[in-house]
Parts: sequence; structure tokens; C-alpha cells
Amino acid sequence: MVLAAKRQEVYEEISQTPTIVSRPAKKVKRRLRVHPMILLFMIVIAVAGLTALGISQKIRAIELEYQLQALEAKLHQVQREGQQLQLRVEQLQSLAKIDTLARDRLGMVDPEGARVLALGDWELLPSTQMATNSGPRQVLARETKRLWAVVYQWVGARLPTMGTAEAGLMGR
Repeated sequence: MVLAAKRQEVYEEISQTPTIVSRPAKKVKRRLRVHPMILLFMIVIAVAGLTALGISQKIRAIELEYQLQALEAKLHQVQREGQQLQLRVEQLQSLAKIDTLARDRLGMVDPEGARVLALGDWELLPSTQMATNSGPRQVLARETKRLWAVVYQWVGARLPTMGTAEAGLMGR
């Protein structure tokens, strides 16, 4: 009853005061109140989620580190194999190895004697010099020889085996 009496007094006070143009009343924001147990449960869930996320990230980092170590080991192995293959290539390309293979497998031998055949320029031969003083028949013969020499040089440049000596098995 005391509460009802106080309300009555406040109501009478308000009704006796002259009415003043009042401003619209501001809305009072109501604060949302959450039960403390629900708030505690939400905090525990958030902490557990963040912990699980951190652990999963750490596990993933460890897995990636193992993969990296395995790939580095494989890289070192492949590099060693590459070095061994490079060494083998250099050994096979050495002149001593080629010489040994040529002698053992192919039966090649050193030449016993060498003969050199030197071809001179036809222009300097005395017979052609004398021919220059003679008639058109000699000039035609000289030009024909020069033409054949040019053809021989041109074909020889495109066929490297032409005019060269080759080593091979000696008749047994």
C-alpha cells in the first residue's frame, strides 16, 4: 500500500503543476540481460573453439614440415644422381676412353705410315701457262678444268666423306 500511496502523490503533483509544452520523451534503451550461466557457457565454447583451431593449425604446420623434409631429401638424392651422371658423361667423353673403346671394340689401329698428296693450283702449271699463249681451244680446256675444280670443292663441302681417309679394320 505504501507503493500505491506514493504513486497517488506523484500523480497529484503532476496534475497540479501547470502544463508546460514538453518535449517528446526519449526512448529508454533496454539492456539485454543474459543469464550468467549462459554467458559462461558461451565463453567456454569460444575458448574451446579457438583452442581447437590453434591445435589444428599446429598439426597442419607439422605435417607440412615433414613433407618439406621429405622433398628436400628427395632433392638431394636427385642432385647426387645428376652429379654421378655428369661424371659418367665426362668419363665417356674423355679422349682416353674413346681411344680405348676404338681399339678394343672396333679393332682400330694406329696408321703405320702416312702419305701426303698435295694438289697444286692448275693455274701455276707450266703446261697451262703455255696454253694461255695458244688458241681458243686451250682457253676452253683451262676454263673447263677450273669449272670442275669449283664443282669438286662445292660438292666436297657438302659431302664431308668425299676426299677423306677413314680408319677401319685391317684385312685379316
